[in-house]
Amino acid sequence: MAGGTNPKTDPKAKQRRKKPKETKTRTVHANILHERAAKGDETHPNRHYASNKIKTTKYTLLSFLPKNLFEQFHRFANVYFVFIALLNFVPVVNAFQPELALAPVVFILSVTGIKDLWEDYRRHRSDKEINHMDCLVFSR
Repeated sequence: MAGGTNPKTDPKAKQRRKKPKETKTRTVHANILHERAAKGDETHPNRHYASNKIKTTKYTLLSFLPKNLFEQFHRFANVYFVFIALLNFVPVVNAFQPELALAPVVFILSVTGIKDLWEDYRRHRSDKEINHMDCLVFSR
């Protein structure tokens, strides 16, 4: 082998060799209507695929309060006003009644939370409308 490399001893030549592709077969079930089966049914051909439902909502019933408060306290103004209201509970530095200092902060957090809840509900209604919309199905 004059001027070339020996593919058996050269490590780079081994990397350049292509591995044979594995042949996999698959079965496609096109336009076959199946009885409504449970999601865990082993005979349903689409059991391995996720549904194509649209879900754009941010919150669930359980996650609304923690997620919403987490989102609101990412705004510096909310953190600042809560800090000032809590500082009013310290007797040495309180300027006025501590309960009075919490009122505006609680009001702003409540109004913003209600607004976010309403927007999420509207997203849920829109998702439901889109998910129940009729569609065209390709047929052979």
